[in-house]
Amino acid sequence: MTWRTRSNVAWLRELPGVKEGEPLASRTSFGIGGPAEFFFELGRAEAIEKAIDGCSSREIPYLLLGAGTNLLVADRGVDGLVVRIVNRDHEIEGTRVRAGAGLKMMRLARIVADANLRGFEFAIGVPGTVGGAVYQDAGCWDREIREVLVEVEGYVPGAGKQTWKPDALELGYRTSALRDGALRGALVVSATVQLARGDGEEARQLMARLTRERNETQPIKTKNCGSVFKNPPGDSAGRLVQAAGLKGAREGAAVVSSLHGNFIINEGGATAADVRRLIERVMAEVKRRFGIQLEPEVEMVGRWK
Repeated sequence: MTWRTRSNVAWLRELPGVKEGEPLASRTSFGIGGPAEFFFELGRAEAIEKAIDGCSSREIPYLLLGAGTNLLVADRGVDGLVVRIVNRDHEIEGTRVRAGAGLKMMRLARIVADANLRGFEFAIGVPGTVGGAVYQDAGCWDREIREVLVEVEGYVPGAGKQTWKPDALELGYRTSALRDGALRGALVVSATVQLARGDGEEARQLMARLTRERNETQPIKTKNCGSVFKNPPGDSAGRLVQAAGLKGAREGAAVVSSLHGNFIINEGGATAADVRRLIERVMAEVKRRFGIQLEPEVEMVGRWK
């Protein structure tokens, strides 16, 4: 039975500020993807909680969207409701920092450095939001958010507000219970991290150096989704792609970066189908050459079939 009953569609259309057929390409770092069937964004967690509760009880599919990094949206768009949470509040109490799920990790890195807190400098290399970082245990320069995470406030449709300790989130390399486990479909409202007192100027200098190095080694100023593949144990996906001679490989307007093998660039007008074909081609060639099965880090969502 399809979820698109007359009453379900009417309920969706009555959501405050909802839009139909909203383009999603401009809401992703890739600049790729079709429209959301229904879309709305809010800063108030309570309104979003009510919306996903309603979707869950009516069996309406929904997608929670942050900054749109690490995401490949199908050309035909996304069924049901796409919800973008934009709560960007933050509170600092001593060495603990609570941040809303919609706050950018890079912005939070600068905020805590200005408060003379250390231990969050790695986040200057994470382009997504706090909520997205918790969702996939994001990190950079061999550091992950799980290393500083204290607790996460969230919401589970049908079960209400919850507070999760890191163990309950089953955080691992680019995964969590929110992405691949029992909490899939739950909403991250905020996250609290534990940092250390230190010299904020030293933190800012370190972040500036890391940013310079990143600009020299990654195609930061292009339209891309970040790292396309997870690094295999003891190896680098970028090294394997380069060793397979795939830098510069192309499908349509989607191209493997000549600067870093683990990035695919949208040169302008690339489709999701172009990117997916290129991903599959890279995976097949690395498997053929080295016997290693690369696993995508980018998440593919929407109407692929």
